[in-house]
Amino acid sequence: MASEKFCPVCKSKNVGTALVCSLCGASLEENPTNLVANTEYTGVQSNVPAEDVASFIDVSMIPEGGVGIHIAGAPKPFYVAVYKELIIGRQSDATLESTLDLSDLDAFNMGVSRRHAMIRRTESGFEIIDLTSRNGTWLNAEQLVPNKPYPFASGSQLRLGRMRLFVVYRIVLNGSQKKIS
Repeated sequence: MASEKFCPVCKSKNVGTALVCSLCGASLEENPTNLVANTEYTGVQSNVPAEDVASFIDVSMIPEGGVGIHIAGAPKPFYVAVYKELIIGRQSDATLESTLDLSDLDAFNMGVSRRHAMIRRTESGFEIIDLTSRNGTWLNAEQLVPNKPYPFASGSQLRLGRMRLFVVYRIVLNGSQKKIS
């Protein structure tokens, strides 16, 4: 009889050699915080060590007080200035909010809500807030409680539905920029 693994998130049954859940994309590894899934648009995933993903983000391109976001499977990272708040999701209508629209990256099929999560600047860095999304938000391996802010370190992994992101940032301290890690 072949071995099986059960997903810790959705509880579905997977083959014993699986690294990620075939249903929800959650890591089936015992230490998932050192991995980032590389999600192609077909939904096929492979795992890449987080330190290799850092090579996809050029820290010098991150705007002052902003973030660099690598989305697994995307051809290039996003470099976004965050003045106060940044909504991540699928933009449906014109809005005055600062929004990172992931529609072109198959976000709908990956379970990303229109207003899925918010990255907000704080005095010491950034925090992530799940905006009552339908398919949930994870910070590293922890599922977030909706509408509760969670501070996160530069280099953290976020998961919106089944879409995986790697976030790096710099903040300004006493007039000089510094990479936070």
